[in-house]
Amino acid sequence: MKRSFLFYVSVLGTILLTQAQRISYKDAQAQQQVIDRYNSEWALQQAYVVLVGIDGFRFDYAKKYGAEHIQRLGDSGVKSERLLPSFPSKTFPNHYTIVTGLLPGNHGLVGNSFYSRSRQAWYHVWDREAVRDSSWYAGVPLWVLAEEQGMLSASFFWVGAESPVRGVKPTYNYAYDGSMPNEYRLRQVLDWLRLPEARRPHMMAVYFSLVDDVGHKYGPDHPKTGEAVLKVDSLIGDFMDSLNQLNLPVHVVLVSDHGMSAISHGIVLPEVVDLDDAQVSYSFPPMIYQPDSTKRLKLYDQLLQVPNMNVYTRKNIPEYLSFKNNDRIGDFILVTDAPTIILEKPMPVTGGTHGFNPYTDENMGAIFYATGPKLKSGLEMPPVENIHIYPFIAQLLGLTISEPIDGNLNALEILLKQD
Repeated sequence: MKRSFLFYVSVLGTILLTQAQRISYKDAQAQQQVIDRYNSEWALQQAYVVLVGIDGFRFDYAKKYGAEHIQRLGDSGVKSERLLPSFPSKTFPNHYTIVTGLLPGNHGLVGNSFYSRSRQAWYHVWDREAVRDSSWYAGVPLWVLAEEQGMLSASFFWVGAESPVRGVKPTYNYAYDGSMPNEYRLRQVLDWLRLPEARRPHMMAVYFSLVDDVGHKYGPDHPKTGEAVLKVDSLIGDFMDSLNQLNLPVHVVLVSDHGMSAISHGIVLPEVVDLDDAQVSYSFPPMIYQPDSTKRLKLYDQLLQVPNMNVYTRKNIPEYLSFKNNDRIGDFILVTDAPTIILEKPMPVTGGTHGFNPYTDENMGAIFYATGPKLKSGLEMPPVENIHIYPFIAQLLGLTISEPIDGNLNALEILLKQD
């Protein structure tokens, strides 16, 4: 990799913040990809789900920064004390876990950046060709499940939706574009819901990056992060007000992929071990790929001597992390605790990041709030794993799960009203 992923995130966040108002809503809609499909008669009788993903929205942000609309949504509907990300607590692995019900090792996105031994190729979140290549993705995303059962779907920037997984894309779809203003995303959802019934999507997914962008740059406790939280909260409030006027059986499921921890110290990996010709993914937590067994043993001995860093092999990584994939997971997985991260080269370490162990770092905790006609009200659950969101949403939509998943409806069934 030419640059560390932390650098990429910082630059991307700056671009997003500066470009956010450079396109009109009419021009934005012109970017929408639409496939000529219609709902089946069965689908017309089903409810609607709007899945809203807010990248990097930590489990305590709503209360911490006074996000009154989001708190009201949870208080009037259902929520979890904390949504537990899958390991690693990164964006692509967890957003795709949420819509497939599969752990990262099973759906294939084991990091924001990783190497495939069988393909001898890299996957990077900024590589548009890879992102749109369906052969990287396993599982049956919710929009694919819906479309295969005669129900229209839509996506505004959700991970995986740009790729024709199982040969299927959402009927309505937006390829990721950082210049797209945040205000247009839920506005488009409302426009989808105003379409004639036959053309109206029932499963809709929309993604926001704002809170994560600012959290990386300034850290989770900075006033700027609070401003980003309140910005998204305002958009949610306006959306819910407009949604209530449509008189449709819509469920809103509000989630995030992970939380955020403050960082202040970096271990520069090439300065503490001899990487030789090993390949390294610096997407946190870093993974090292070294096919030469002799060099691998030597490197392992060196890695074990580095303080404040845990070194796992593919075989000895703790079972509870459920991180298994012989093709894509590195020979070594390097894990630290906040505020320490691992770097490719010396650079200032400030702001925040994620990727830490979600079972030991509470700050990796995400959010899960939901409201709608099939859900109870005023019910809060203990922390729950994000693999269970998939069967929960499938149940709300009346969809039949077509392939084995890691999630289980039993984990969230208590939130559903009894027939």
